[in-house]
Amino acid sequence: MNPIPILYVIPRMSIGGAQSHLLEVLRLLNRRRFSPLLCCLTTDRGVSPHLLKQVRELDVPIFDAEVRNAPHSLIRPHTFLQMARMARILRHREVQVVHSYLFHANWFGTLAARLARVPVVIASRRNVDVYTRAEDRWACRAVNRLAHRVTAVAGAVRDHVHQNEGCPLEKIIVIPNGVEVNRFEWVASDQTKKEALGSVNGEVAIGTIARLVWYKGLEDLLQAAIVIIGRYPLARFFVVGDGPLRQLLEEKTKALGLNGTVRFLGAVPNASSLLPHFDIVVLPSLWEGMSNSLLEAMAAGKPVVATDVGGSSEVVIDGKTGFLVPPKAPEALAGAVLHLLTDPELARELGKAGRIRVEAEFTPEIMVARLEELYDSLLAARGSLS
Repeated sequence: MNPIPILYVIPRMSIGGAQSHLLEVLRLLNRRRFSPLLCCLTTDRGVSPHLLKQVRELDVPIFDAEVRNAPHSLIRPHTFLQMARMARILRHREVQVVHSYLFHANWFGTLAARLARVPVVIASRRNVDVYTRAEDRWACRAVNRLAHRVTAVAGAVRDHVHQNEGCPLEKIIVIPNGVEVNRFEWVASDQTKKEALGSVNGEVAIGTIARLVWYKGLEDLLQAAIVIIGRYPLARFFVVGDGPLRQLLEEKTKALGLNGTVRFLGAVPNASSLLPHFDIVVLPSLWEGMSNSLLEAMAAGKPVVATDVGGSSEVVIDGKTGFLVPPKAPEALAGAVLHLLTDPELARELGKAGRIRVEAEFTPEIMVARLEELYDSLLAARGSLS
């Protein structure tokens, strides 16, 4: 029996959680049973050549949908023409499953799949997004109706999609993210920490890995840093990532007198490779689906402090595998970090327990096995799907 063709659709292979997730799926999917293909809405704007190279090295064909301005092109004639072109490719390749990721790809992939009469159509939701434009809310509801199933990375995301978009609970399947634990077997030394971060002996490295956008709560981290430095002068903060708020955050850092204390490292290829150099990892987000950065920090055995938003409480068991604090509460964030700084033994225990939890519940192998089970069940029931 020939492997079943599956097309994955994503806006672009840029650095992000959905792209990291998809790379793991492409890497681990059983090639004796499934034959993956990838469709990007664009392959030449805002993409990571490194990620596209990894996809090609996995021997996965890549199709460019040539939708160049996705945020403003949902219903443009060009978009529908490209949907029709992709539908022809789907029919020619006899694709049996289309699984789409993120808002614009959900729209494009679901409609193209329905146009091609693909037997199984799956959309995915990775965050508790709130859409302010009426047409975006309508598009979400349309996708939810047209997809046979909607995957969600956390129970919190499932509940959000059900409550805000009216998608039936039985249609939403929770499949949490998974991260590779074995990548973090090694332990950083003072020398490697100095080389990677520029820190000196005695400094404690507090890190966060995030896109620099408003909902990642980085301004709250700066406010917390003031409190922490006042109590623990050797604390140093490292922000890994880039985004539209970088200049504003750097200016605010200077205005708060945190220059040299908070360091912006920018976008770093394979950013998780820095995790062994951090002593504590923080995630001050205002909302989340299920953060890969949080899972990776726990996999690296690092004590974590995260805001209690979205699926974070499904990952962190407060007081046992890390600390959860309210969002928009710099004082609480600072208090939790200071607790770890002043109790190194507790920090080690939480880090160890976090790693054990990820090994048991959140590996890529578990994630992909759940996806394969979903594909099998839907393909077996395709005659009854509508």
